[in-house]
Amino acid sequence: MMLYNMVDDDEPLHQLEFIDVLERLGVAYHFETEINNILENHYKNIIKVDKLKGSEKDLYATSLEFRLLRQHGFHVSTDVFDRFVDEMGNFKQILSVDIKGVLSLYEASFLSMEDESILEKAREFSIEILKEYVREKNENDEILMLINHALEVPLHWRMPRWEALWFIKAYETTHNMIPSLLHFAKLDFNMVQAIHLEELKQASRWDINCIDNLPDYMKISFLGLFNFVNELAFDILKGRDHHIHSYIRKVWTDYCKAGLKEAKWYYSGYKPSVEEYLENAWVSISAPVILLHSYFLIPNPMTNRDLELLKEYPHLLRLSSMIFRLADDLGTSKREKEVGDVAKAIECYMNEHKGCEEEEACEHVRSLISKTWKKMNEEAINSGFSQNFKDMCVNLARTAVWCYKEGDGYSDEDLIETNNTISSILFEPIPTTSSSLSLCS
Repeated sequence: MMLYNMVDDDEPLHQLEFIDVLERLGVAYHFETEINNILENHYKNIIKVDKLKGSEKDLYATSLEFRLLRQHGFHVSTDVFDRFVDEMGNFKQILSVDIKGVLSLYEASFLSMEDESILEKAREFSIEILKEYVREKNENDEILMLINHALEVPLHWRMPRWEALWFIKAYETTHNMIPSLLHFAKLDFNMVQAIHLEELKQASRWDINCIDNLPDYMKISFLGLFNFVNELAFDILKGRDHHIHSYIRKVWTDYCKAGLKEAKWYYSGYKPSVEEYLENAWVSISAPVILLHSYFLIPNPMTNRDLELLKEYPHLLRLSSMIFRLADDLGTSKREKEVGDVAKAIECYMNEHKGCEEEEACEHVRSLISKTWKKMNEEAINSGFSQNFKDMCVNLARTAVWCYKEGDGYSDEDLIETNNTISSILFEPIPTTSSSLSLCS
């Protein structure tokens, strides 16, 4: 299947819109090479053409192009937005009538990096306009549905499979829906779901003989981990000629040490500062364990340079882990405080700032999450790791945002929405029509 057969190659905006739809439907991975080629041409055009004669793209096209390019690792400058601001540096109010463009600007603003004030203003401007539009709109339409979805969680922060599940259903109701593409997306979702189910079975298997012979549950846990690590290290050595045992052993050792430190804090009554807590907590959240194992388990160029960087935890991994930790704390702090657990970032902040209200502490954590996303956006572009590993780091942060957006989505069985979403992604195929549809004419 060729991407060029499905989109008008002579219309740059149509190319971008189609790529955006493919990504939101969860099928863009089938066309990675073609998508990268198209985006590279757009990037070259920004450098060579726009600087010579100035761009004539409107707010919608500029924002969409900016977002897609940054998502794919192109370091496009925020200068593309300069013509949309007035002499005071604020976005022009006349732009508020272009609600599609404002929504696109809002989504683009979440690809910001540190010290990009124009994107901070873009976010503030767009949120105000979009919320006003929602308040004043009396009837549902496509754009209102997209606005409400975006204001709940921005696209860049959304877990891809979660977004695909939602967007497939939303795309079905749009006026320009392509039936063959929708059918393809549904089939692909169900096929990926089947693969995930098989992986879930493999991840939950145990050696029954070991369990029968070991009465102590801690020995079972240890031997299960011991066998898994050795099996993984052997497979990588045999298949890819790299000895990874020391890397896996180190990340598990660091994880256990971080958990032990939190246990000592809890039983001694020690209350760490926010900085001291977070320096340990980004490890205890288990994200380094997840990401290191993922690096070894996916098809990924493995180099000695990458392995040495991974041993000391590169910035990209640390930032992803920090978002995971902060999102977890924001969603679980209240519940874990009630059942008795080590103080989280919110409690540490309140302890440091006597008289501070809980909501103020929560707002501080939200601010830290936003700042960390900016750092990770930049690192995802500048890091020398493969795009696969960059995507894993970003997607882990997205998963945390989803899991803890309504509370403790990991442990609280009463969060029906979270449970329903997991069931929909893993266990409930999307109904498809029986007719055979072709993507290509």
